[in-house]
Amino acid sequence: MTERSETGGGADRRRAPRFNISLPVTFSVPATNRVYRATVDNISLGGVLLLTDAHLSEGTSIELLLPIAEDTTMRIEAVLARATDVGEFGIAFLSLTDDELDRLADFVDNRAAAGG
Repeated sequence: MTERSETGGGADRRRAPRFNISLPVTFSVPATNRVYRATVDNISLGGVLLLTDAHLSEGTSIELLLPIAEDTTMRIEAVLARATDVGEFGIAFLSLTDDELDRLADFVDNRAAAGG
């Protein structure tokens, strides 16, 4: 887990601790109705780093389907905040409710306690 301050540039702008986990997910691009597969590399309450073969531009709106329990999937509106040439996408979550934040925090805490 790495906690970063709100000040400074680049990756140091992160406000929430990141947890390294590996988790297969799907996401869609509402503008095109395309569905993609990806793997979560790390996650926080503010976003997620996805590894995928998709070719998308920064600023693309997506809908992430995050399996948080055996029978529960969260549908999270997000935006592609950062992309690299090697298939890493920094995804920022948008407008999570307090209940969704609580469920996401429980999921992250449980995964971190279980070792990813």
